[in-house]
Amino acid sequence: MKRILLTAACLVCLIANAQSQTPADSVGVWAVNGGSYSRIYKITQQGVKGSGGLASAATFGIAKTKAKLEFKGETSEHPFSGAALLRLYFGNPPLEQMTNLYMFTPAYSVKNFDVARFEVKKGKRYLTGISASITGSSVGVSSADDLQIDIKEVRAGVYDIKVSGKPGEYCLMFTANGAGGFGGVFDFTIK
Repeated sequence: MKRILLTAACLVCLIANAQSQTPADSVGVWAVNGGSYSRIYKITQQGVKGSGGLASAATFGIAKTKAKLEFKGETSEHPFSGAALLRLYFGNPPLEQMTNLYMFTPAYSVKNFDVARFEVKKGKRYLTGISASITGSSVGVSSADDLQIDIKEVRAGVYDIKVSGKPGEYCLMFTANGAGGFGGVFDFTIK
């Protein structure tokens, strides 16, 4: 009887200890900076700013009208020097985080993400979400074309993304089903 109680007590202690440690590889986006990991939380737009409406009206729709997604703050809490290293973990997110991390379920992969550059003005960051004129329109945030993005699979469901480019404000965005920044982004800075 003493052995059973002692074994049960040891198991309870082991389980309690295991639950008190937060694993580094949990579902979502992590910044890898100098060997340490910090979670990058999804940020959502604070509003939408329209521009070009008057010019479009004056030119009978030839000039473009744009809608820009507005994000607060002029810089990210996740700065990198030279290049950014992000680690993405795919799996089953905790139920309470499902609305913020659904894009990391096994139904999606690193191919459903892209990197965009913010335009910084007056203490806020903007992504152009809609551009329209009489000659055509585009919906969704465009990716930054002048970046070098290297993707390496660490193991099944875990990817390292190295983003190299000129200094500026950037974000990782989910692009499946036309989401392209409208459902929130994971921001970072390259200095």
